[in-house]
Amino acid sequence: MNKRMDTIRISKKEQMVDAAEALFNRYGSKRVTVEEICRKARVSKMTFYKHFSNKAALVRHIRDVYVEEGFRKFDEINALDIPFAKKIDRMTQWKVEFGARINADFIREMVAVDDVVADVKHRLLNNLKDARNNGEIRDDIDPEFLWLVTEKLSELVKEGTWKEVFADYSQYQYQARTLIFYGLLSRKDTEKSENCSLSS
Repeated sequence: MNKRMDTIRISKKEQMVDAAEALFNRYGSKRVTVEEICRKARVSKMTFYKHFSNKAALVRHIRDVYVEEGFRKFDEINALDIPFAKKIDRMTQWKVEFGARINADFIREMVAVDDVVADVKHRLLNNLKDARNNGEIRDDIDPEFLWLVTEKLSELVKEGTWKEVFADYSQYQYQARTLIFYGLLSRKDTEKSENCSLSS
């Protein structure tokens, strides 16, 4: 009986998460109310508050799911036995496709909740240091400096000022990552990447 009740609870929670994600990606989280989420998910407000203390907690939950998805993809690509330049190509393509799925306002609202920044920084710096030790990226650019640049680019997302240049968030993502990572590549890897692009 308890097992069955747990299954029902999980199902209700998933319904709310799916409903909220659909609404947030259409309108942004700020314009959506708990009542609207409950109506779309076909659950009561009492059920909502059994799972989430408030709407902000639900936003954090969805953000955490997205972050974990990103980390899984990052680790999966990083484990491939391919040159660093190719890894960046794949990571960038995934980020562009991922960004295209999500409402730009919702991305900005999620980025404002930044309690996973330390984990992101740790993973990124380790990846860059490994690539530098393997001679795949320039050794005259400090990964810590790159992190500062990344933080500044994140501020453009929080402020929404990227919209002054780009109509679509995925375009911004692609440009930002190209600027950062191709500036890191050693000359020979940059030439290889350019030759691949010309021949394809």
